[in-house]
Amino acid sequence: MNKFSLFTAATATTVAISSLAVPASAESSHPFTDVGSRYDEAVSFLYEIEVVNGISATKFGTSQTLTRGDAAVILANMLTLDTENAPDAGFKDLNNRVRGSVNALAEIGVISGVTKTEFKPGLTLSRGAMAKFLVTAFELEEYKEQTPFSDVGGVFKPYIEALYGTGITSGKTSTSYGTNLNITRGEFANLLYGTYLFVVENSYFPLVANVQVTSATQTKITLTEAVPAEYTADDVAASLYFSVQYSGGSTVEFEPASYSLSADRKTFVINHTNLSLAGKKGTMIIEDFEAEVKAAFDFTAVKATSSANVDSTFEQTAGLPATQAAE
Repeated sequence: MNKFSLFTAATATTVAISSLAVPASAESSHPFTDVGSRYDEAVSFLYEIEVVNGISATKFGTSQTLTRGDAAVILANMLTLDTENAPDAGFKDLNNRVRGSVNALAEIGVISGVTKTEFKPGLTLSRGAMAKFLVTAFELEEYKEQTPFSDVGGVFKPYIEALYGTGITSGKTSTSYGTNLNITRGEFANLLYGTYLFVVENSYFPLVANVQVTSATQTKITLTEAVPAEYTADDVAASLYFSVQYSGGSTVEFEPASYSLSADRKTFVINHTNLSLAGKKGTMIIEDFEAEVKAAFDFTAVKATSSANVDSTFEQTAGLPATQAAE
C-alpha cells in the first residue's frame, strides 16, 4: 500500500483545517450561483478549506476551461506547499500570481514546463495532463489498471490508468476518457475532491490514547494502535500538533527537538529540550485529527503528571507526588 509520503503533511493540514468534515448537506457553503448539484459538494469543500476561489465574487466558472497556471495554484494550495520560498524553476513566462505555485510544484517533481524555460501558464489543461498532475502529486502510480477507454495512449496512459484504478474517474463515457479534451474548472474540482477522499480513506493517521509528561524535557504519547511498518516517526510527527498552555494562560506551539517510536510502535516519545518545562506549571496538549489529548504538569514542585482520556486533565491526589498519584 502506498503510504502517500509526499502528501502526508499536506493531508494532515487539510484534514485538521476541515476537521474531517465532508459537506453532505443540500446547503452550499460557497457564494457561487453557477455551481450545479453535480459539482456542489466538491466546490463547497474546496472553497471552505480555501483551496479554490471563483472567477468573481458570485461565479466559480464551472464550465470554463482551466489553465495550467490556475491548476498549479489550486494544486499547490491543496498540498499546502511553501510557495514563498520555493527555488526558481527557470520558467521565464510566469506572472506573480502563479510563480510561487509553479516553482513549488516543480521543486517536488509534480509538474514540468512545455519547454525548459516556458511553463505556458495561460494554456488550457487537457484531461490527460490533469491526470498526470493529480497522480504525480498524490503518488497514485501503483494503482493503475487497464481501462475500457479507446482514447487512452501516449505519455498520459499510465496516469489515466491510475486514476481509473483508484475509482476516482470513470471517464467521459464508458469507452472514452476524453484524454485530449480541455478540462473544465468544475471537472477539476470534482476530480481533486475525489482524489482527496481516496487519499484520506487509504492513509494512516495516528490517534492519541494517552499522554504522560515524564520529565521537563520529555513526553510519552501512547497511540491507539501500532504505527504501520511503512510509516516512520517523521510521518507520525508530521501528523500531530504540539502545544503547551501555561498556568498563566499563555499558549505556545512547538515542534519536538527529537522523537522516537517504541519497539512495538505504539508509543511515540518526544523530546522537547527546546521547550523545557522546568520550574513551570500548565498543560501539555497533543492534537490528532479527531481530538485534543491533555496532560497537566507541575514542575514547580513535582516531577510528572499524565492524562488517560481525550479532553481530560489529570488531577493530582492531594498530598501525593504526581508519580504516586498516577499509580
